[in-house]
Amino acid sequence: MGGQQDETPPTDVPVWASEPFRIFFPLGVAAAVFGLILWPLHYVGWWPIYPALQHPRLLIFGFGTAFLYGFLTTAWPRFLESSPLSRFEVILLVTGWTLAQLAYAKALIAGGDLLSAATGCLLLIILTGRLFEGGRDFPPSGFALAFLSVGLGVTVLFAWGLQVHRSSPNTDYLLRLLGYQSFLLLPILGVGSYLFPRFFEEKPVLSRKRRATFVWLTALCIIGSFLVEVYLSVSWGNLLRLLAVLAWTVGLVPALFRGRAAAKGTRPWAVRVGFVMLGAAFLTRAILPQETLAFEHLLFLCGFSQLILLVADRVVAGHYHDCVPAPKSRSWQWIVWLMLLTAATRATADLVPSTRISHHIYAAVMLIVIFVIWGVLQMRKPRGEIEKE
Repeated sequence: MGGQQDETPPTDVPVWASEPFRIFFPLGVAAAVFGLILWPLHYVGWWPIYPALQHPRLLIFGFGTAFLYGFLTTAWPRFLESSPLSRFEVILLVTGWTLAQLAYAKALIAGGDLLSAATGCLLLIILTGRLFEGGRDFPPSGFALAFLSVGLGVTVLFAWGLQVHRSSPNTDYLLRLLGYQSFLLLPILGVGSYLFPRFFEEKPVLSRKRRATFVWLTALCIIGSFLVEVYLSVSWGNLLRLLAVLAWTVGLVPALFRGRAAAKGTRPWAVRVGFVMLGAAFLTRAILPQETLAFEHLLFLCGFSQLILLVADRVVAGHYHDCVPAPKSRSWQWIVWLMLLTAATRATADLVPSTRISHHIYAAVMLIVIFVIWGVLQMRKPRGEIEKE
C-alpha cells in the first residue's frame, strides 16, 4: 500500500471512513492491552475471573480482527477501484467489534463469539458489494485469501457461539486450531505475498498466476495440517505446516534466505525474525508435542503479533506520503528483542510451573510496553518528518 495501489475515486467521505485503519488499529492496540493487563489484575486480586478464555479472545478476535479489518476495509476498495466505505458502514463495523469486546470483557464468551461472527459477516457483505462496483474482477490472490480467512473465522465463531465445540474433543481441538492459528496465519501469508517482498525492495519472482497458485496451495496445505494434527499426529501436523510456510517463503519471498545483503534496514530484519520464529514454533511443537501450549507463544508473539505490527507499520507509513521511514529503527530493534524476551518468559511460565504467576505478569507487562512503543512510533507518522529513531 502507500502509493503502490490505484487511488479510489474522489468522494466526500471523511478520511477516517475511507481509511478505516485509522480507527481499527488503535482499537486493536486497546483490546490487546486490556487482554494482557487482565493477568496482572487477576493475580493481585483486582479481577476475579481467571482470564484463560478472555485473554485469547481479546488478543485474536480483538487485536487480530481489528488489524485485519482495518487493512481490508482500507485496501480492498482501492485495489478494486471502487468506492470507499461510508461513514455508516464503518460505524456499524466498529460498533459490532466493540460490543463483541465488551462481551468478552464481561466473560460472556459465547455471546462475544456470536457478536464477533455477525460483525465478520457484515464485513464480508460490505467487501463483496465492492466486487460489483470496481473496474477489476478480483483483488490479488493474497487479499482474496484474507477475505476467505474472515469467512473461516466467522464459521468458527458461530460454531463456538452455538456450542458445537462441545460435541467431541476432536471437534474442540480442530476449532481451536482454525480459530486461533488459521485465522491469523492465512491472512499474514496472503497479504504478505504482496507486501513482504516490498520490505526487501524485491520485485515478484513469479507471474501473478503462479503467485496465486503458491498462495492457494499453501493455504490448502495449512488447512490440511490442522486435520492431520487433530486426527493423526500433532508432530506430523506441525511438520506439514512448517513445510508449507517454508515453501511459501521460497516461492514468494526468497529474499528471506539471502543473508544480510537482502535486508537493508531494521524492518526487513524484523520480518526475517518473525518468520524464523514461525518456523521455530512449528518445529518445537513437532519435537515436543506434549508442550504445545508453551511454544505456541513463539508463534503468537514473535510470529503473528510481530508480523501484524510490521504490516500495520507499512500501512500507516504508506498513507502519510511525506513520511519516509529511516532504514534503521531503534524502536523496531527494541520491539523485536522485547518480543523474543516476552515469548521466552511466557514459555517458561508453562515449562517451569513454579514461575507461572510471576512470568505471566512479566510477559503481560512487557507485551504492553511493546504495544506502547509501537503506538508512539505511529503517532509520529502524521508529522511528515523522516523518522529519527
